[in-house]
Amino acid sequence: MARVEIIPELYNTTLWEFKAEGNANIILSYVGENIRFSATVLRLRKETEFDTTINSQYFTNSYINYAMKPLLGSKYVGESILLEVQPEFLKALSKAILKMRSNKRTQKDIDPNQHYAMLIPDYTKFSNNNPTLSIEFKPKWAFLPSSPFIENSVKLQSCHFCMHKYLKRSSANEITRYCPLDLFSLEDKRVRKAVEALLACPESYLKLFIQGMQIEIGKENWQSWLYEFFEVDYSESNDEEHKNTHVIDMLIALLIQAIMEERDLFRSLKMLQKTLDELDIEGINKLIIFHRPKLSEPSLEEWKLIVDEYMKRIAINNTKNDNARQFVITNMDKMDNKQILQRIYEYLMSATLKDCSIIFSFQKSNGTNTQDVTQQKPHISPIFQNNEGLQQLSLSETLSPTIYKYPYNDKLYVYKVNVIDLDPKPLAKLSYYQELDKKIVRNYLKCGATNKCSE
Repeated sequence: MARVEIIPELYNTTLWEFKAEGNANIILSYVGENIRFSATVLRLRKETEFDTTINSQYFTNSYINYAMKPLLGSKYVGESILLEVQPEFLKALSKAILKMRSNKRTQKDIDPNQHYAMLIPDYTKFSNNNPTLSIEFKPKWAFLPSSPFIENSVKLQSCHFCMHKYLKRSSANEITRYCPLDLFSLEDKRVRKAVEALLACPESYLKLFIQGMQIEIGKENWQSWLYEFFEVDYSESNDEEHKNTHVIDMLIALLIQAIMEERDLFRSLKMLQKTLDELDIEGINKLIIFHRPKLSEPSLEEWKLIVDEYMKRIAINNTKNDNARQFVITNMDKMDNKQILQRIYEYLMSATLKDCSIIFSFQKSNGTNTQDVTQQKPHISPIFQNNEGLQQLSLSETLSPTIYKYPYNDKLYVYKVNVIDLDPKPLAKLSYYQELDKKIVRNYLKCGATNKCSE
């Protein structure tokens, strides 16, 4: 059951400060003095044209626990509390934070009709005041589609993300070099290529936080925020370019090392995206057109059964063998209504996992070796019941030193990692995904793109 609370002392707009927002949610940081709520954020749904039943924070919280947590594991999916809220408080909050928001986001305000907000730990902070560095990024579409339903073979050449970016930019010179298949390759050089591309063109795919405050990458002298964290003394150097290159390389090295340490997470995400989306949106669309199943949003109990059925199938099939997928494609006409609905709902889960974010947060370790993390106090706000586990790493242990530009000292760092943005996707978005897919292919061809992706 979801943990629901009424906490009168939190219904004060002066206690909350704008932190970040996406298309669907706004995040506010607690800035009051009550230690019970330290390092806590309030997650509020924005106004939406979709069914607010499944987009409610109550449903989202339960969906994350019933569907996403079993798939990803409790190690990566954090705890949350549902806070009862009233329209008056929400309207006052919306007005109080308006000046802090980007103009391009203000078309959608906080939904004043939601009954619950979500209290979650601030993953960009630790329990102490030591310098903290957090990196949030969207791995995006890692699956390389190879659907036989596609009239054009373009998808056999490029992953969905690398095609999608041609839809968003008018000039090939402005297009990011980032490809999620480089990130998910877990090969040092390719992972570095992916991280460098994200830093060069972060857009909405990568965010950087220092002490919980977002830093605008690319802004003049933004690299100077990293000096204190890495404790690099540049007092005798006047070479700004050298200093910035050095500290950015340390940032890249730290993130790559953490990604390699968490390779199981990236392998799991890649497998989930691929096996939950075996038919791609074209196959799902054909199921809907030819079989016309009666579609309705699954209840929370039904989501449990959907996840159970998926995990049973994966346990039987060898997920590294494409024969299982080919069997499904060949026998689509023989699928019964239950099997059809299962595949449609699995696609929606894949859409969630393609749009999730991963956040790494780092601090210098108090330990003396990579096996000793007991001296570092795990961070969790006192209002939450579970502690967050910390991992330790050293830049001196990078797997392939030849890909880094500078030698690194033996400083130890602790980090924590969480997967966030795991909201359910409504059935109403299936038509949107279908139309978007067509636009992506058309625009990709129109741009004359010829880049190829490989796993």
